[in-house]
Amino acid sequence: MKPTKEIKRLIDIALSARKNAYCPYSKYPVGASVLTSSGRILAGCNVENASYGLSMCAERSAIFNAVSRRQTQIKAICIVGSSAKPCGACRQVMLEFSTKDTILYLVNVSGDSRRHTVTRAKVFSMLPSPFDPYASGLLSRPANPQNLMRRKHPSRKNARRRPSRRTRAAGRRGSGRRKARARKG
Repeated sequence: MKPTKEIKRLIDIALSARKNAYCPYSKYPVGASVLTSSGRILAGCNVENASYGLSMCAERSAIFNAVSRRQTQIKAICIVGSSAKPCGACRQVMLEFSTKDTILYLVNVSGDSRRHTVTRAKVFSMLPSPFDPYASGLLSRPANPQNLMRRKHPSRKNARRRPSRRTRAAGRRGSGRRKARARKG
């Protein structure tokens, strides 16, 4: 599949964002861009800190940039770096603002930065068992309606179905009769 002009622009913006990365400790620059449902493309880069836990990945930087501009529905995400792959935290954040159709472009940049390969995937395939605030009981309705957390998980397909009220009521009546017969006899 040949990339559209929009996707080429998404990749070019991520490549430019990579040049702004602040990575004096790891020397691992990463750029990212997101294409929102309104057609806007917003960028981010990794920003490190001497206290590594305070560092920010490019993917989350781009997504937070979009969200700060009220762009919460993401159509596509592009990550550019040497062996570009999102970390677990970034995968969870991507799911928060993605739909089942959100595409992820992983652009692997070679040492000379002129050659790169592009791998395409769906965001939901990147994190098979995400944290689910609905299953955990933290949320009863979605904070973000298009959120992928509302999808059916494969593990839930095979879960035992809960008996209906009618079946449960019939079971209670039947067990009560058996107890009464046992007391009489």
